[in-house]
Amino acid sequence: MEFIFKDRRFWPLFWTQFLGAMNDNFFKNAVVMLITYKSIEMMGLSSASLVAMAGGVFIFPFFLFSATAGQIADRYEKADIIRYTKISELIIMAIAGLGFYLDSYALLMVVLFFMGAQSAFFGPLKYGIIPNLLKEDEIVTGNAYIGGGTFLAILIGTIFGGLATTVEWANQVIGIGVIFVAFIGILTSKKVINVNNATPDIKVDYTFIKPTIDIMRLTKNNKNVFYAVLGISWFWFLGAAILSVLPALVKDVFSGDQTVGTVFLATFTVGMGLGSFICNKLSNKRVEVGMVPLAAVGMTIFLLDLFYVGHTWTMKSEVLVGVSEFLKIDNAFRAFMDLFIISIFGGMFIIPQFAFIQTRAGEHEVSRIIAGNNIWNTIFMVVAAVLIMVMNGAGISIPKILGIFALINLGFSFFLYFKAYTEETLRFIGQVLSYLFYDLEIEGKHHIPKDGGAIIACNHVSYVDWLLVMAVAPRPVRFVIDHIYYNKPGMSFWYDQARLIPIATRKESEQTLNLAFDRIASNLESGQCLGIFPEGYLTKNGKMRSFQPGISKIVKKSPVPVIPMAIDGLWGSFFSHSNKGALKGIPTFKRRKVKITIGAPIAPENLDLKDLELKIHAHLSIQNTDFIMVEGEQ
Repeated sequence: MEFIFKDRRFWPLFWTQFLGAMNDNFFKNAVVMLITYKSIEMMGLSSASLVAMAGGVFIFPFFLFSATAGQIADRYEKADIIRYTKISELIIMAIAGLGFYLDSYALLMVVLFFMGAQSAFFGPLKYGIIPNLLKEDEIVTGNAYIGGGTFLAILIGTIFGGLATTVEWANQVIGIGVIFVAFIGILTSKKVINVNNATPDIKVDYTFIKPTIDIMRLTKNNKNVFYAVLGISWFWFLGAAILSVLPALVKDVFSGDQTVGTVFLATFTVGMGLGSFICNKLSNKRVEVGMVPLAAVGMTIFLLDLFYVGHTWTMKSEVLVGVSEFLKIDNAFRAFMDLFIISIFGGMFIIPQFAFIQTRAGEHEVSRIIAGNNIWNTIFMVVAAVLIMVMNGAGISIPKILGIFALINLGFSFFLYFKAYTEETLRFIGQVLSYLFYDLEIEGKHHIPKDGGAIIACNHVSYVDWLLVMAVAPRPVRFVIDHIYYNKPGMSFWYDQARLIPIATRKESEQTLNLAFDRIASNLESGQCLGIFPEGYLTKNGKMRSFQPGISKIVKKSPVPVIPMAIDGLWGSFFSHSNKGALKGIPTFKRRKVKITIGAPIAPENLDLKDLELKIHAHLSIQNTDFIMVEGEQ
């Protein structure tokens, strides 16, 4: 918590964005609740369609202005622009106060547009300045705090925005409230540190359309970054759909009043914040996009359950009920929990992808990439709003709309897994399983390079050695595997997902051997990290065997650093050849203590096979100092 209260680099930014997010949602939710529960109609649109349109009005400025906003954020001092955006927020909120005083929903729609514009200019600054304020290993934590804080601010704004509509003189209370919060935001923005990272050479294009097209193209330059942009945009597509139908779901299906609607929105927001912090804990200070497809599947499962609850809801009341009465109804708590868990997975889905963009985009283009991301977000959210309006017009029920979006989301989760995050997802699963079943002590983790071609050379004790190597590496690792295991029925599909490379001896298949070396060279030249067990086979007696010469041949052809890794403590486990043999007997579920020692990288020109053996062997508790080939293992 010191990060957001005492850290001079971070707390002013945190509280400035916190107040802005709270004000946005105080204002938006007040407008939405007034439209819904006063049954406001405009331009021939029902209140439900008007709520969907309000969402579109707020996000449309992101499409118009995000590109120019990104250019401005990279061109000028970010802290100064943050302060200017907060001043504009105060002016806009003063107009909002007038709209509430006049009870003019047309004027409030105009204010929604300008609030969206202000947010469009603030977004690239908020996320673009983080890499300048924090160290690289603090970025995920910073994003988690920003994400969690944003959702807490949304929660507070949502609750008070909803409650404010129920009091006497509601319009005046809301108007004064949004002006006051905007003023406090100006005070905190004055404390944001200047980062002196302006790029004066960038030309700001105020024609809006051309820079929008250019910046959308910029997001596509790096395929991996663009997948993260698509992932974030998809989250807002789904989130916009859920939040658009939520008021109608509560009122028309569940017969809940404003307080029930506010609690549902609060539940969603609390879950998002909790998901952000769970993401931070699971990530362990690294950018962990492997959890993204899993989180998408989680959202689908509980969104389908929310569809089922709504579709089978039988309790109808002509009088809208409050929270206490609502919770007495069968499946009411289940509906709350569905939305809560959906939002937890939502936090785990979006935070890693923001951190991925910040760490993979170029230092002087990160604000423009985030601005481009905001444009894509806008397009996806507008599409969601249009789909909601079309489905409402077609008479599709609210629960069925949720079911449709759940199935669409399931399809997108498979897209993310197969096209974007396959190896990262498998590595993340490996990490979770490793820490779940083993008490890992890791030494020298910093020796594994974060990028560039490299080889991790490790002793081979058990059938799960690869799992532990994946768990400790800060990046995906591709392994070389015996072709016999690779060709087992039904396994090659999964091995291909992990990009495993089958290999054979020259005697078994010279073609497979040559193809393996070609693929190894290709992977290393493209900057991949390979995992190799130079012994060639699992140990049968717990002692490390002499290394095969293949690794020397690989390094000679593709000169990359070799990182020695020693795994100690797996001999005697269910997956080793000790006792009754590997995978025999009854496994114990007691967490086994395993020590993994990672040595300094060995330059390719300095690689010596015997020296590599000694570096790894020195960290093993079961010694075989002479490296004698044991009879029966030949």
